[in-house]
Amino acid sequence: AEAYIREKQTHSAQEDIIKAFSNRMIDRSEASSLLTRIGLAYELSDYLLDDIEYKREWDRVDAQIKGIRNLYKKGQYDLDTTTAELAKLDLPSDTITLLMDQWWYEKKAAAVKTWSKAETISFMKSGMITKERGERELYNMGYDDEHVNVYMESIQWN
Repeated sequence: AEAYIREKQTHSAQEDIIKAFSNRMIDRSEASSLLTRIGLAYELSDYLLDDIEYKREWDRVDAQIKGIRNLYKKGQYDLDTTTAELAKLDLPSDTITLLMDQWWYEKKAAAVKTWSKAETISFMKSGMITKERGERELYNMGYDDEHVNVYMESIQWN
């Protein structure tokens, strides 16, 4: 029973030390020292701490990629700047190409803006767009025949 309790306490302490290191509450040297003190082999503690540092680096790179993506999609970075910024992260060229392809399509899809249903109906009523154009806009919003017909019938034409 004592061995079981000691093992549970050691495991709990190990988790606490790893969590503290992950959250940057203690540095690598202190984490390594504490892990060794609770009986964890140096090689294993070194492996665990390396793993955490790799994950930190991956998270950092991932956050930078997301930031670059946002700047590209908002038009603050052009194609060349975006590619150069991704290259600074030491990403493989095929990864950069894949990201740029994905983002290009996302940017194209986001560029198409449509009016709201209320705006479309208002524009039709005021004569700014034709009835046919209004119907087309409603269909583009995803409305089916039944809904489009009801909206068209509900409009009081001048």
